[in-house]
Amino acid sequence: MSNIIQIAYTTEGSTDKRFLGHIIERTYETLLFESGQNIEIYPPVHISEKASTFNEMIGSIARKYSFFNVICVHCDADSTSPDIIMKRKIIPVFDLVEKSNDACRNLVAIVPVQMTEAWMLADIDLLLKEINTSLSCEKLNLPCKPKQVETIANPKIRIEEALRTAQSHVAKRRNRIKISDLYTPMAQKVSIQHLMELPSFKTFFENAKRSLINLNFLH
Repeated sequence: MSNIIQIAYTTEGSTDKRFLGHIIERTYETLLFESGQNIEIYPPVHISEKASTFNEMIGSIARKYSFFNVICVHCDADSTSPDIIMKRKIIPVFDLVEKSNDACRNLVAIVPVQMTEAWMLADIDLLLKEINTSLSCEKLNLPCKPKQVETIANPKIRIEEALRTAQSHVAKRRNRIKISDLYTPMAQKVSIQHLMELPSFKTFFENAKRSLINLNFLH
């Protein structure tokens, strides 16, 4: 009999939704690849809920969608460290949900340093390919190594500036690649190995692994 994992996830924005759904699915596939079990991962389901506070929103989602095996909760760190967001937002609401008997308590935090776009910079060769440029990362002012990624204050603006530089020869604006065109292909193709060089992704990876241990899919 096959086992099934159903994952839900929340995001701060619509572009995060397009990027993180694929990242979550590929992360769990990577974790389960060597488990030796016949486990099927359903495509993660994005969930949004209106509430006056973050705690109310996550608490409501955890209760209303308690039938999911895992719920991933995304918050951008908006700084060089995720510690503040973890202490102020994630840990308090996770503790509240943990005390509930009618909620999904298998919650996993996704907290990219600065913002989700930082993870798009982890695989620079792929990004240059998707941008369709022969210019180097140095000429585009992009980080050439994953360890440089999380020092960038605004990775989204950095990518947008690189796109403008790379496509300065393209006369018609409608023919230019926009950052919105990159979220899905980057999420589908970005190297998990390169992502693992980012501390924030590695933390998510370990949290995802722990959620599978909670389900007895991993030991």
